[in-house]
Parts: sequence; C-alpha cells; structure tokens
Amino acid sequence: MRYGSRLIVQLDLLEYNYREIKKHFPDQQVLFMVKADAYGHGLVPISRFAHLELGIKEFGTASLGEALKLREELPKEAFDIYVFSDIQVDLELHRDVYLNRRIIPVLTNFNDLEIILNSSDFKYFPLCLKFNTGMNRLGFFYDKVQEVIDLLKKKGRHEIEHLMTHYSSSSLSMSGNKRNTEQAQRFQEIKEMITQQGITIKKTSIANSGSIEQNSGHSETHIRPGLIMYGPSSLLPKMREDSLVQTKVISQLESYVIDVFPITKGTPIGYGATPCPDNGQIVIMALGYGDGFSTNYQNVQFEINGVMGKIVGRVNMDMSQVLVPSDLKIKRGDPIIVWNHERDSLARFCEQTNTIPYEVLCRITPRVPRIYQLK
Repeated sequence: MRYGSRLIVQLDLLEYNYREIKKHFPDQQVLFMVKADAYGHGLVPISRFAHLELGIKEFGTASLGEALKLREELPKEAFDIYVFSDIQVDLELHRDVYLNRRIIPVLTNFNDLEIILNSSDFKYFPLCLKFNTGMNRLGFFYDKVQEVIDLLKKKGRHEIEHLMTHYSSSSLSMSGNKRNTEQAQRFQEIKEMITQQGITIKKTSIANSGSIEQNSGHSETHIRPGLIMYGPSSLLPKMREDSLVQTKVISQLESYVIDVFPITKGTPIGYGATPCPDNGQIVIMALGYGDGFSTNYQNVQFEINGVMGKIVGRVNMDMSQVLVPSDLKIKRGDPIIVWNHERDSLARFCEQTNTIPYEVLCRITPRVPRIYQLK
C-alpha cells in the first residue's frame, strides 16, 4: 500500500455530476454502471454514496462476483444489481445466487434465456433482455425478435422487466452518425413488435455516456451512465465541445517527490539507459507500473509546480523519472498532481498516451489507496 501516492475521490463531485445529468434527464431513472471496481474508483464506497446520498436504486456490474460483493458489503440496502456480461446462468450455484440475492442477469442469448424459462424456480423472476441492434457484441440479434417473443409466450411469460440495447458509436454524433440513428430506430421497432404481441415492457434503456452527453435517450425509462458519472467525456475530441453535460472528474491522482537531482543532456536514465533529452533536473516520482502507471506513459507531459514536466526513460515498477527545468524550485517530499478534477487535465494525459480514460482509470492498482473526501 502506498502512503504518499493516492487517488483522491471527491464524492461531492460525484453528486455534482449526477445532478448535472438529471438536469437534462429529469424523467429518467439512473442505472449506474459500477463495473470494474466503479471504473477504478472503488465499487463499494461509490455505490454506497450513490445509493444513500443520491437515491440511486439500480446498479450495473460486469460479473456476478462484482454484484455479489456489492450485495454482501451493503446487505441491508434495497437496490437492484444487474450483471451485464459474465452471468453464467448455466451454473446451478450462480442460479441460486440470482434467485436469493436480488441480482438480475442480463440475458443476451437463447441458451441462457431457455435455462431461465425452463426452471420453475425462475417462474416469477424478472427478465432483463438485451438486443443487438448493431453493436455486434452481446445481445439477441435483430432478426430473432419474433423467436424471442414466441418463446416467451410459449413459456407463459407476458412481461419483460427491462429491455435494453447498447450503442456502438455514441462517441460520435447521435444525430449525424448513420449507425447511431439505425440502432435507435431498430430499438424502437423491437419495442413495438414486443408490445404489439401482448408482452408488457416495464423498463427500457439505450443511452450510455456518449448519448447522454448529447441529450439522447429521452424515449426510454432509464439511462445507463458509466464514464460520465465519474467525470471524463466519452466523446471523441472533435465532439467534446458539443457535450451538453458538463461534469468534473471525481478523481485526482497524486504522488510525491522521492528524490531530485540535476542532470545533463545525454546522461543515461534508468532501465535501458535512455539518454536524457535535455539539461534539467530529474524528479523521481513514487508511481510505477506496479501502481497501474503504464510503461506507455513515457514522454507524457504534465504540470509540476507550475511548469511542464516530462516522463523520461522507462517507467519502472515502483517509480518514474520526470524531467523538469533546472531553475524549478522543487525538493524531496513535494506533492505532485498527475491529473486534477478538470476534464481537460485527464483528457490531455489520455491524448498523449493514445489511450482512453476508461483504461487509464481502470489500470490504477489497489496499491494506490483511494481516499474519499466530501466537501
């Protein structure tokens, strides 16, 4: 466990982001995506605050293990948990968990659907079905809608608890991108086919973070914010100025100076003896790939004490080398902020590393403690 390096998580900013989203979606309920340890921010603390302070009553995970952990850590709280991908309803032990722990698997194929429908134990269990309208990942295929309807009616099921699909390209224009408009149209057609044949749909959702940022998803009962709740935009850089939901990054990655010394251009640095690109000072920072600070971060620049520092040489397991100007006043123990709560700070970091905020946040390992604050 680190002591000087930490991820500060501002819970008041999570509330700010939620309120900002609800300003645009006052009539929709929120199914909050907390998979992958709440995108690296801590599954249980984030979910606890979201439920108790924000009133969110539905959460999305990727695996049954995540869902079960959430249920076990908050056993007295009344909220629903959906498992979106790693459901394994073919295992009897897992089916028992779904039945007894108020956890709902998102069904995406006929094999899993038939297992649930053929079990008398699941006769009154809520059905959550996901259709593939163009993502081509998980979901019942668009041309199989009638088969799904026939199977439900054959088994005496006349209600779907939650019907959903997932956009593949919501980082692009919701109105101008053909794939997005086709998926939206297909989902409306699926809903009409189902309801016209006597099956009730209680809840529907299609809007993920990118579509929420573009104020799309008002035709459904629910929205499913993921990244946007944690602050970063999921839109491509050229689209971000069109984001209607102006959130703040709830996390701030902090470290400190282990050591600092002068260096001249050409001096070899660290593993591989990378030549130093310029004269200056080398700051040894207490973050390495053992903390999720990837070797891909070499040459990334970020602000240290008001000037730009640059990661030089290979990122080590436990530390990194940052080149700063010779005249910068800096000493051992000084704090370092890799990114702060402003969207642009993390966005610049991601653009330089040619990666996405999802990956940067999820990479941060448990060795970096999450410190929760509420202002």
